[in-house]
Amino acid sequence: MSGATRRAGPGVARAPARCRSGPAGAPGFTLIEVLLAASILLLCMTGLLTVQLTGIRLSQNAYHRTQATNLAYQMTDYLRSACASLDAYEGETLCHAGSRNPNDRRVCSISAPADIPADPSSMVDDNLRAWWSTIDAADLPSWFATVQPRGTQLVQVIVQWDDTRATETATDATEAKTSCLGGAIPAPMEEVCLTTDPCGGNP
Repeated sequence: MSGATRRAGPGVARAPARCRSGPAGAPGFTLIEVLLAASILLLCMTGLLTVQLTGIRLSQNAYHRTQATNLAYQMTDYLRSACASLDAYEGETLCHAGSRNPNDRRVCSISAPADIPADPSSMVDDNLRAWWSTIDAADLPSWFATVQPRGTQLVQVIVQWDDTRATETATDATEAKTSCLGGAIPAPMEEVCLTTDPCGGNP
């Protein structure tokens, strides 16, 4: 019949079905290989990130140390300019009351410029006020500065700051080290100690 559909008989060969997958043995990656490559890449990225963070911490520490050193030398210049009035500097301790750690028990005689007498004729007061403002502008974290006598002629200028942001581990933050002022300070606290002979002119 013309409109009838022919059915394949027993002797008629069927056309092979199309295969949707690639031929056997085609190159590719297994799931294990992909996971292994991803793990290696993650380890490499973690190492690079650790190196970068360490570099940032070291750079921050070096920046703060450079600032503190310059500030200490600034005070030595002030001391030379008022060699006859060294007694007025010795023992003065400066800090910023607003940024100070609540657990800080160090004595701070000048926590703001208002603590310094407004005496226009006093070079010492002017120098202390200028030094306080310069240190505060340097933005050293929880800074502390002082001028201490060391013998009959020598004077030591000390600038300290909190370097917790550059501390790598919690253990480092709880360790202690010896300070130029004597006694122990927490490891995150850094300091610059500069001994000078103001009247002799030797830093």
